[in-house]
Amino acid sequence: MKKLFSATVLTLAISYLLLAQTPAPSAARTQVIGLVKSADASGRRIVLQDDHGATVTVSAGEAVAVLRIPPGETDIKKATRITFDEVAAGDRLLAVGALAEGGAELQARTLVVMTKSDIAQKQQRELQDWQTRGVSGTVSAIDAGAKTLSIKAGQKQLTITTAAQTEFRRYAPDSVKFSDSAESSFGDIKSGDQVRVLGDKTADSLSVKAERVISGSFRQLAGTVNSVHSESGEIQIKDLASKKTVTISVNSASVLKKLSPVVAAALARRLHPQGDAPAGGPPAGRGGGGGDLGQLLDRLPAVALADLKPGDAIMISGTAGTDPAHLTAITLLAGVEPLLTASPDAARDIMAGWNFGEGNAPE
Repeated sequence: MKKLFSATVLTLAISYLLLAQTPAPSAARTQVIGLVKSADASGRRIVLQDDHGATVTVSAGEAVAVLRIPPGETDIKKATRITFDEVAAGDRLLAVGALAEGGAELQARTLVVMTKSDIAQKQQRELQDWQTRGVSGTVSAIDAGAKTLSIKAGQKQLTITTAAQTEFRRYAPDSVKFSDSAESSFGDIKSGDQVRVLGDKTADSLSVKAERVISGSFRQLAGTVNSVHSESGEIQIKDLASKKTVTISVNSASVLKKLSPVVAAALARRLHPQGDAPAGGPPAGRGGGGGDLGQLLDRLPAVALADLKPGDAIMISGTAGTDPAHLTAITLLAGVEPLLTASPDAARDIMAGWNFGEGNAPE
């Protein structure tokens, strides 16, 4: 998982700093948080794209303090002063001050910066942490009294224990963007949901003490492509289970990958270990691919929507909206014919734990 929790944590941390540093906002005092698009040191002006997509010009006088704070830090004492000309495109910025009429310009009284390089380092640490201590799977049972979840992760059943300090977030319907997710609770999780959990595992790796839980209601489909409409970002498939036509929307947050014949054969052998290994598969008794399945899939080459052709077999995982004939793709996997031959549950087993790919991981 890439860029996990960064944008949300950054916003929360900066907002906390604002509350700790300034009185409650009034008509004459406000804040803007977003991404620096450009900075003019000589004119002491910054063009900022706020977190709602609007462009705001921030101007700052010579006396305005510019503070650099590490990502995720909420203690203003940890901030260090920097000069205005150290602010650069790609930094995240909180500007506190007064908005001019119309809201397109803000006269800043304080600037708080999280630099692009600091953010990148934090994202890399988070990615490594999730690769080491993260698990994903489908919720098979819930114990509301004990606040524990049972999840199926590949061929394993894991127990997830939560506590008062566990952080919960949940994806919104019809959205693959983590920025559209909301704070959640244990009670929002339902059987059949997919979850991604960060926490410490027991020695046998069958139980996880959860620090963070991301949940969502997703659908997994397997089907054959009927038509591809690259200009509109849509494909139509025949769902192999229902035999009905389903429209799949693909956007910039969707992750599209393709299995090579060798990898597909290896995964098919993993799904159906007692059968005959497809050509090119590993010897009997060995799991295909090795290592974490999600990481293996993340390393596959990306494909474009235009690369898909009618008749191709694909598997899709996406957000479950209100229309059963429409699915917004989180992950789409092509080259899956051997997997579907090996197991009718391949879409569920392969895709359920792979909803949080690089294109839709929390930002």
